[in-house]
Amino acid sequence: MSLLQKSGSYVHALSQWLPTEPGQPGFDSRKWTAHTAKVGARWRSTWIHRRSVPFKVKELWRRIVAAWDKPIPEFLRGSDGRILGAVMLELAVLADTASGGVGVAGFTGLSGEQEFYNQADKLLQADSNGSSLCSEIDKSRLRVLPKMHTPQNGLTIRSLSMHLALCLGDEITPSWVLSGAWAGPLSTSSLNLLLVPWPQQIRPCQFAKSESLRTDAPSFPEQYGFFTYRSATSTFSLEESLANRIEKLLDASETLIGRVDAVVLPELSLTQAVHEQLSPVVQKRKALLIAGVTREGGPESYPVNEVLCDVPGLVQLQQRKHHRWCLDRSQIEQYGIGSQLDPERTWWEHLDLQQRSITFLSLMPWLVLSVLICEDLARPDPVGDLIRSVGPNLVIALLMDGPQIKERWSARYATTLADDPGSSVLTLTSIGMSLLSRPFGGPSRSRTVALWKDAKRSTPVEIDLPDGYDGIVLSLTPRWFEEFTADGRSDGRTAGHPVLSGIHPVRI
Repeated sequence: MSLLQKSGSYVHALSQWLPTEPGQPGFDSRKWTAHTAKVGARWRSTWIHRRSVPFKVKELWRRIVAAWDKPIPEFLRGSDGRILGAVMLELAVLADTASGGVGVAGFTGLSGEQEFYNQADKLLQADSNGSSLCSEIDKSRLRVLPKMHTPQNGLTIRSLSMHLALCLGDEITPSWVLSGAWAGPLSTSSLNLLLVPWPQQIRPCQFAKSESLRTDAPSFPEQYGFFTYRSATSTFSLEESLANRIEKLLDASETLIGRVDAVVLPELSLTQAVHEQLSPVVQKRKALLIAGVTREGGPESYPVNEVLCDVPGLVQLQQRKHHRWCLDRSQIEQYGIGSQLDPERTWWEHLDLQQRSITFLSLMPWLVLSVLICEDLARPDPVGDLIRSVGPNLVIALLMDGPQIKERWSARYATTLADDPGSSVLTLTSIGMSLLSRPFGGPSRSRTVALWKDAKRSTPVEIDLPDGYDGIVLSLTPRWFEEFTADGRSDGRTAGHPVLSGIHPVRI
């Protein structure tokens, strides 16, 4: 796949490439799917029983090795390049088919194949360099991760695989986390998310100029500055009440809807101290906690903006923000913070950006979840290409932003991911930040704190927090749609698309 991508030869899949057996006419789509499934199953079996790989695989590999010393263009585009391109593509497709179900929580495969999937799980266990299914290729050169969705629009290298994601580069460290045990006692046919758009109030004085550190760029332009957001939970001493408040909100939600599977709070909504109090409250109910957490910096340290994900039975998952928030004149005026930050200058969030990572959390057969923090949703580098390669079923973006209405930037980027690779996307901001936003010349619609977009819905869904309410429970259920690779294989309607099946405001 890497060679096909470097050369661009994969585009022949829709025009000049016809996989054939020696002396036999080309396959049609149905026969090709049956052929790849048969050889892929045999390949898994030979691995389990420690036998020689199937003859077809061995023959394809022999032809590749015979041309190994040629430059890539000659290797795949020379006088016989079309043939060698087909050889590369067929071998990649067979490997993809042989790996169906790897990394998916609760997937066991056929009888007797558990050893194969246990080995895949073992390879995916993250170390300091993250996860990869490759056992012989260093992660700094290339990774292979499980894949949930194949894009159905356009033609890229991602269009040719259904179960394996090719991930080039080492700019960001991905980790694949399996949590099948968490979903065991729960129904696998739905997921209830309690959205808590905390804090309820944000004041302009919580934005402040931040002094440069020794480790910052020595010659920063004069028109730029650094700012820091100070959490109200530390400023106004709410640590002791917030955990109790959310526990009551959980009680109200369970009375209304029956159960809560996850609690989600926006970017920078909690201090470390509040999070430590809240986490056991949520986990004792066998629910996930996904929260934006802040830690104040010091004379020699940067403030921290991160998401912490606490899953019962797992170690805490941590992910830092990848991009600084940039406040320009229009935003300073929109949020009314000109008394704190000079509108004539451009202000950058004061963060350390060295630790860039992302976690893919495999929770159920139809649900692989990833979380992004605000600007990370909008920037294609470094995480965008990785998200599109893997195609997680659900992407949650934690924001510190204004109202989540269809016309704003978050809806635009959510729609992009819903189109390619087909992920469902949820964005969430705090009611405090939404109320602080007062755009000149138009209505604020400030109680629209969340937005939902999935691949099968033509327009995003705005989600409001009614006046007097404290949270919103979203009910998600999977729908199954058939996806095809560019070479004509069907997934048999195994791609799970979380769709919105209920919106329930709750209050204490």
